[in-house]
Amino acid sequence: MDKFLEKWTFLEERLLIFSLVFNTLLIFTQIIMRGAFNSSLSWSEELSRYVFIWQIWLGADLAYAYHEHIRVEMIYHWLPGPKACRILDILVDVMWLAFNIFLTYKGFDLCQSMASRHTLSSGMRLPLTYVYAALPVASFFLSLRLVYSLYTKLRGGSQDPKEV
Repeated sequence: MDKFLEKWTFLEERLLIFSLVFNTLLIFTQIIMRGAFNSSLSWSEELSRYVFIWQIWLGADLAYAYHEHIRVEMIYHWLPGPKACRILDILVDVMWLAFNIFLTYKGFDLCQSMASRHTLSSGMRLPLTYVYAALPVASFFLSLRLVYSLYTKLRGGSQDPKEV
């Protein structure tokens, strides 16, 4: 599992870097088109929005990999010791995993609903299933990370490099 998550993290980083560069160039092109040529690309704003949606969801997964999500660390200082902190960490991950499983399941239902209705985007006529798939895909990969994190924590290790 370690190797898979390592490779997935590498791939996800590269994908997010590429999508950020692509989105920046797309928006820059739109600005130049409007400013210099008094014309615009009808599809660029919509595509930029969809790329951004994927960036957000995949970025949440990557943020977990690097322990960069916002936490209320003051609670850990109120707990009586490291064992209580570990138990709280495990409870938080269990709740987060349950929520991600819910998001994966309901996101998959949403994608099926969109596909069955053949819902298309207004400007590009792109099937919205591709846009909404960001939710179940990213939630699934975050669930994998959470399962591995729970496995590691329950075996006595800690994945979090920060000492609380």
